[in-house]
Amino acid sequence: MSHFSTVKTKLANHECLIFALTDLNLSPQVYETPQSLKGYYGGSQGQSAEIIVSGRTIQARADIGFKWNQSNGVYDVIHDSYETVPKLGKDFFSNKLMLAYGKHLVRVKAAELQEQFGECAIAEETNGSVQTLRLTFAGHQEVKQFARR
Repeated sequence: MSHFSTVKTKLANHECLIFALTDLNLSPQVYETPQSLKGYYGGSQGQSAEIIVSGRTIQARADIGFKWNQSNGVYDVIHDSYETVPKLGKDFFSNKLMLAYGKHLVRVKAAELQEQFGECAIAEETNGSVQTLRLTFAGHQEVKQFARR
């Protein structure tokens, strides 16, 4: 049976989430206040979100929403797995989206650290299923590595 489910995430950075969705060609629509989601049967089932990926984007009948959870300080994902899993894959949110989000988050953190450590070079390496972003700061001899497994 088709219905919306809410999934808790660790997605807290608004800009990184939007950039990640854009990188994945999902054309997110961003609103200041939550807007109703379109479900499989046309209604919203009472669900709304500030960031919406139209179901048409993935050739599905239900939207994907990212709703800000004020109490947790993160976005919750609202989606219909009967629609999203066949179109995006069962590991889309836990793998593909988190990887794209993580890349942007590392770049934001690197930009913040540039003031303290000087110019930053970012090298990206992929070895099988492990992707590594290596940050090297000009004013600092230590190399920091952040790996997403």
